[in-house]
Amino acid sequence: MAKYLSIEAIAARFQRSPRTIRDWINRGCKTPDGTIRLQAVKLGKSWVVKREWLEFFEFQIEPRLNTEELNLNE
Repeated sequence: MAKYLSIEAIAARFQRSPRTIRDWINRGCKTPDGTIRLQAVKLGKSWVVKREWLEFFEFQIEPRLNTEELNLNE
């Protein structure tokens, strides 16, 4: 069974306002690689997000290490 998260729960997780989370759903979040939208569905009047969708969104917006940074540890 899919686990859905409310906008308020996601806002608390990212320490952002619920309005910001709704903006990520409707307009997207700007990243160096382009704009990434948070996938969500509207149930009644409320947006909800599957846990898997949130994990994928987090993966897409997290900063990527470039190859020079990876070589510094050698």
